[in-house]
Amino acid sequence: MTTITAVKSRFHNVQKIYTLNIKFLIFNILLILILTFTLLIKVLPLVDPTAAVLDLGILTVGLFGFLIGLAAILCSLWLQELLWQPFKTFRKDFLLHFNQLTSWQQCILYFSVFFLLLLAVIMVMGVVF
Repeated sequence: MTTITAVKSRFHNVQKIYTLNIKFLIFNILLILILTFTLLIKVLPLVDPTAAVLDLGILTVGLFGFLIGLAAILCSLWLQELLWQPFKTFRKDFLLHFNQLTSWQQCILYFSVFFLLLLAVIMVMGVVF
């Protein structure tokens, strides 16, 4: 029979390993993207001699798009909690409320959030580019 503290410590260890793996994965992806970008600068003129050399300043466009997307998400959460007070209490017990939904309601919620986030990303890309 396991105690509650043993279960909590196991969950904490799994959560710590998961966050370490996510950080390692993000770091590796960023490293690969930067290396690919630097190699692309040297390979692009070999493929097409008339192509312009890519400037490192172009990387700020992606960073700017990411920051704008993050600001939009944070502003929308802030406005929802400011204008609609029950949202604050609903967000605290989200898993309890979400598990009370039927399976088709959960699917509708998943797809609506996915497509709204996709639309937001497309709109941010349209503004940035």
